[in-house]
Amino acid sequence: MIQQADKNFAYKKKEKIQPLQNMIEKFAGFDKSLHLPLIETKGMKISSIFSLIIIISFTIASGFSIFGQNEKSTKIDSLLVVLDRTETDSVRVLTAIAISTHFSLNQPVEAMFYSDKALEVANKTGNQRMIGNASYNAGVICFNAGLLEQSVTHFYKYFEIAQENGKTDALTRALINISAVRLQMKQFEKAEETLLTGLDFFLKKQPESQDSLSQIGLATIYNNLGIVAKEKGDFTKAVEYYQKGMEIAHIMPGQYYLKANLLNNLGMVYSLNGNYPDAFESISMALKLRQDNNDKQGLAASYRNLAVYYEKTKDDKLAQENYYKAIRLAKEMESKTLLEGIYDNVYLHYERLGYPDSALKYHILLKEQNDFLKLEETTKVLTRLELTMQFQQREKLQKAEQKRKEQRYFFVSLTLVLIAVIIGLLYFISHARIRRMKLEQMNSELANKNLQLSKNQFETELEIKNKELTTNVIHQIQKNEMVEGIVQKLLKHSPQFRKENQQLIKSIIHDLEKTMEESVWNEFELRFQHVHNDFYNKLNDVNQELSPNERRLCAFLRLNMTTKEIASITGQSPRSIEVARTRLRKKLNLTNSDQGLIEFLSHI
Repeated sequence: MIQQADKNFAYKKKEKIQPLQNMIEKFAGFDKSLHLPLIETKGMKISSIFSLIIIISFTIASGFSIFGQNEKSTKIDSLLVVLDRTETDSVRVLTAIAISTHFSLNQPVEAMFYSDKALEVANKTGNQRMIGNASYNAGVICFNAGLLEQSVTHFYKYFEIAQENGKTDALTRALINISAVRLQMKQFEKAEETLLTGLDFFLKKQPESQDSLSQIGLATIYNNLGIVAKEKGDFTKAVEYYQKGMEIAHIMPGQYYLKANLLNNLGMVYSLNGNYPDAFESISMALKLRQDNNDKQGLAASYRNLAVYYEKTKDDKLAQENYYKAIRLAKEMESKTLLEGIYDNVYLHYERLGYPDSALKYHILLKEQNDFLKLEETTKVLTRLELTMQFQQREKLQKAEQKRKEQRYFFVSLTLVLIAVIIGLLYFISHARIRRMKLEQMNSELANKNLQLSKNQFETELEIKNKELTTNVIHQIQKNEMVEGIVQKLLKHSPQFRKENQQLIKSIIHDLEKTMEESVWNEFELRFQHVHNDFYNKLNDVNQELSPNERRLCAFLRLNMTTKEIASITGQSPRSIEVARTRLRKKLNLTNSDQGLIEFLSHI
């Protein structure tokens, strides 16, 4: 009866917890959608490039947008009560994440505190899913607080867990986030390496995935690769990446933000490259998308970029009109960083035209904006210092705890030593048994050595058979060449024979050619299957639609034969063999891989 009562209690407790957990997830804005980072080139200066959107799966922005200020406060108070009273680890982790996300933009110290709380609880449970969620949230919180190195560390932890669980969307999300932080740190080489890894992974694991989330991820990777290429001065490659992203975004309904950013970035690269017609077309298309969707922040950036375009094409009147539109929208949206960049552009514009009064006006506005941003940055730096000090303090506490653990381990070790002494006294009693175990171990080692010798012998025999097979094929090639020589001589001198023998000569030539082709292949097929009896079965597992000629080509390449040698056996031209190899790479999914065809087949 007691056990049954306990079970009922546990079941009722679970019934109460589940709705609470659902409420927290809903309040925190948890969803299954894949929010990917997108970087837009806001202007011509490198300092204004890094406007990043990190993948924030755990964001409460949507959850709080429907509440008033009092409701927000009430909800946070409720979550704090839940965190304080609940004993369920999963609810505590979710609650701490929700609270930290709420504080992330305006109160980074509190956000970091609750983020660490979520990590602490998750790590104690050992539950990989909870650790992954908490690590991801910590990466976002650290990024918002400007602690970029710590942010990367947390995202890598999330990536490791996603690898263990085989979560494709999570892996892609982690790699894109890591690259976005690397871009923010201006570590272009590392960002490119991460993005290419993500691209290779995406194309290999999801080559046929057509769902919108996967396509957004792929388009985002191309966009960020374009940013890297642009910053490295490779405008041709940047255009190529942006165009690939546009090809994907073009067929995706409702993704105006993605399309507008790609078009804007593409337009700016065209402008830098001197391709002004294409630059105008791309920037104008981005502007139209943003107008249709009333994206004021994006419109401010587009007007600024359009003004830069007109300035480069010497249309100063239109440049000024677009600068003023950009300033009005930037002020309306209170986008301080964008406003600073626009003031800088307008100041330089009037200075170039020789209008000192207007140039001075915007220089003063630029300085005021710079001072304001410097003050904000100083505040952020102080906050980062505070967070860093807290982090260092936690490290000290962890080291002190580690020292206490080491002391405990010392006493435990001392106890174990005493136990070992006692065990040593019993050694002589169990000596005979231990000796027998050693003998069994020696026998086992000898058996393992014999097994290894057998394995080595088998590998040696296989290598010898491979060499014999290759030698035999080469011999057959030489035989073919000899037969071919005889055929050529017969053809050359056939006019000299009597007319009644001409038909006989043609028959002999035909038989020689037929014997040459069939004998070589039949001999090769027999010997190859004898040496590599599982090769065709494994090849069939890779692609069941290979033709007999393609399977035959795989066998020749497995023996590391050259194109010339294969052409001699099959009677085809070397050019035909090269074309066949290209088609074979495509069928074996090696088109976008750095792995060679022979290398791939040698591992089958």
